[in-house]
Amino acid sequence: MAIPAYDEVTSLAAVVAEALAELAAIGLAHDGEVLIVDDGSTDGTSALADELASSTPFVRVVHHGRNRGFSGAMRTCFRESRGDWIFLAPADGQSSMSDLRRFLEASANADIVIGVRESRADHAGRRLLSRAFHLIARSLLAIPVREFSSILLFRRSLLDALPLRSRDNGATMLPEVLFRAHSRGAVLVTVVVPHFPRRSGQAKGGRLSVVLITLVELLRIAVLVRIDEMRRVGRAET
Repeated sequence: MAIPAYDEVTSLAAVVAEALAELAAIGLAHDGEVLIVDDGSTDGTSALADELASSTPFVRVVHHGRNRGFSGAMRTCFRESRGDWIFLAPADGQSSMSDLRRFLEASANADIVIGVRESRADHAGRRLLSRAFHLIARSLLAIPVREFSSILLFRRSLLDALPLRSRDNGATMLPEVLFRAHSRGAVLVTVVVPHFPRRSGQAKGGRLSVVLITLVELLRIAVLVRIDEMRRVGRAET
């Protein structure tokens, strides 16, 4: 399991405990791990993550010296995780770690399993931004699922084969991965998951700076990934 965390000191310990409990419940207590990627937190999350890693078996932490944003944190999750599958879940407690078993069951016939929220437990403004983000990303990149920003399970070998162009400070990593995977014939399936109110802290994705950066990045990525994939197909045909 990989858990990106930015200023989530009040929820991180409970989320990690839930993750460890789920690994134990499905018989992976000694074969899995919980990787915390501390994305330059300033509220005590960094120290708490170190404490959890030093006191709890099978918990590991990687720190960013500065905040790198959604894509930067996910890039580190992808690179630093161990094992054949990577279960990506947030540190804010809005998703249930107990969904892991359903994701693993769905992975029998898939390369990426995508959590689609049954309904959003957020305020109206946050829901509107989410809908706009998914609509724009789907329109630009022809992603064949209606939502892709909840919890996900990735086949590690697939991620290792993908060149990733998303810049760290935006939120385009997931759209890029899904576009490239779909273009290469990977199987994407969805699992409907519950969504819970944030336990504490503040949502980061609704900040105007993040929204603007992500919009510009989506436009840039939509061009670059298409060129990359067309070149890849061209090389394969020669």
